[in-house]
Order: sequence, then structure tokens, then C-alpha cells
Amino acid sequence: MKLNLPTYWYIMATYLMISLLAAILYLPESSGLNTILLNRLVFVGLLLLVLYLKTRIKDQLFQLISLISVYAFLGSVYSETAILNTMFFEKQDALVSHWDEVLFGFQPALEFSKQYGSMLFSELMFMGYFSYYLMPLFIIFSLYKSGKLNHFGFLLIGSFVLYYLVFILFPVAGPQFYFDYPENHIQAQGWFAKRVKLIQQIGEAPTAAFPSSHVGVTVIMLLFLNQYFKKLLIYIIPFALVLFFSTVYIKAHYAVDVFAGILSGWIIYKTLNSIYLSSQKP
Repeated sequence: MKLNLPTYWYIMATYLMISLLAAILYLPESSGLNTILLNRLVFVGLLLLVLYLKTRIKDQLFQLISLISVYAFLGSVYSETAILNTMFFEKQDALVSHWDEVLFGFQPALEFSKQYGSMLFSELMFMGYFSYYLMPLFIIFSLYKSGKLNHFGFLLIGSFVLYYLVFILFPVAGPQFYFDYPENHIQAQGWFAKRVKLIQQIGEAPTAAFPSSHVGVTVIMLLFLNQYFKKLLIYIIPFALVLFFSTVYIKAHYAVDVFAGILSGWIIYKTLNSIYLSSQKP
């Protein structure tokens, strides 16, 4: 039976099957396999729901619900990388933090918030970080009637899956987990800071630091908009620039994670966009 779903569903399904097989083979007993299995059951439930809706709603609305469903599911997939990244290698924070030390002579993730600790600046940084969760949704809703949702979904979901694979094979927890308290902590002083802290309490895990997928996915969104929807760039660029700095400021990332995110985002965009365009040719 041909499901005729957007390609990103197959990308996600392939990742989930491969990572499940790896978990069964390589994870120690009682190391989170139940969580991994539960996530796949949730995915199957989402898939069945989307298939049910496919013939009952208009195609534009279906494409919107379909992409938002998979995007929302990414939170669960992200969290489990903290389990899966224990399969092969030790955490590489000592190495990555050393790169920061060599490049800057100090640890930007520790010093940034010390030097700029005012409530106004802190709230600006947390606002930039918070915007990361909303930018994809803004673009998705903006593309609702454009016919480009599947294209954007392929890039968005495909890039996250590639980053998750990197996080599993090159595990880095990030400054907020690697350094000791209170150096690894930044006080929540305002509305955005408290919201980000709440999100981190619910879903943050010692994983996914290098390269920064926050930065990488944002670069991918910027490149996509620049190529296809330039009029939306003006709304995204200010938040994107603040986001790049905020990842280090709130101690989620080392500075080199940002540079690696920019470079990897460009490479992933060029690669995935080329694959998508080739797949659309008759």
C-alpha cells in the first residue's frame, strides 16, 4: 500500500528504525530502551492519525498538520539522543572546551554572562534563544498556501535527523552540564528567561552540543528564505543573530559549537536542497 506521505515522514521513520536497532544491539540493559520504544509507538500513533486525516481534510490543511506533527515530535527524538549517545563513545566536552580555550584563551560560555549580566541584556539573549522554537512555526504558517511546505519540511526534518546522528556519534553535553555549579548556571531574571528555563527543565538533556543545531537549523532556514522567500528574511534575521550569541550566553553551547553550526548548516542546506530538487525532476 502506497502511503503517499511527504518525504520527511520516511526520513524520520528510517532514523527511528536504525536508532532502535542500534539501541537493541548496543545499549546496556535498563538504559532507556523503554523510552526509545515508547517514542516509536508515539510516532506510529501520529502516523495513523495523519493517515486518517489525509482523506478527510483539504490538502493544504493536511500538509500543515502533517509537518507540525513531525516537528512537534522532534522534542522526544532530541531527548533520547542523551540515551543513544552513550552507545559508542565517551562525552567529548573536555576536547571541545579545550578548543574554546585555544581559540579565545578563556571559556566564552563562562565569561559572556559574567561580563554582560544586566537584566536587559540577559532578557535579550533569552528572547533570542526562545525564538528558536517559534521561527520554524512562523515559516511553516507563512508557507501554508505557497506549495513549498513539503520542500521546507524535507529540509527541516532532514537536517534535524542528520544532527541527531552526529550527536549520537560525537557526544557533547555542553557547558551547562560539563562545568560545575555555579559556573554552569545563569539566573533567570525576566519573562523569556523563565520560559527558557522551564523548557530546559522539561526537555533539556546532556546531549546535542556540537555542532549547535540551534545555529545550524537557523542557518538552513535563512538560506531557504533567501533563495525562495526573501520577503520573510527581515522578520527572521534579527532573531537569528541574537540566537547565535544566546546559545553561548545561556551556557547551552561552547563558542566553537556556533562556528560548527554555521558551517554544517550551510553544508546540510546545499546537500539536502540539491537532493530535494533532484527528486522533483520528472
